[in-house]
Amino acid sequence: MSGRQPKCFGDGKAVFIERNVWDPSVPEDVKKRLQGSGKGIIQGPSNRVAVQPIPPDAKHPAAGQWGLVAAANLFPGEHVIDYVGRVSTMDAAEPDSEYVAELCPGIVIDAAREGGQARFINDFHGTGKMPNVRFERRVEASGEHR
Repeated sequence: MSGRQPKCFGDGKAVFIERNVWDPSVPEDVKKRLQGSGKGIIQGPSNRVAVQPIPPDAKHPAAGQWGLVAAANLFPGEHVIDYVGRVSTMDAAEPDSEYVAELCPGIVIDAAREGGQARFINDFHGTGKMPNVRFERRVEASGEHR
């Protein structure tokens, strides 16, 4: 576990990690293509977001759980945080995980057991509000897919 774990990492069900962990299910050539020339950018705790409990009486589908909230002014279209976790093939991912994001066809990032602050992003469905953040795939200058 990282020594830079945020003060509050929510539910205590995951180990805080600063970069993706690669599962052996990912073929080596695919891993090299997705990693680019580096070993992975470190995604330490961000002071621009915070993991906070959602009050149990809140009119929110995740009431009583944890959520990621802005801790600074964020601007439309601005990159907020990377989603990190265990990178695996879709077949090797935990079938019941609620923390899976697709990195590319057939390859996913699962933050159920290992992840960063972004694992606490909640779905806006059922809140009566519009989404205020979106997931986007991007490629760093090193060639790393994020």
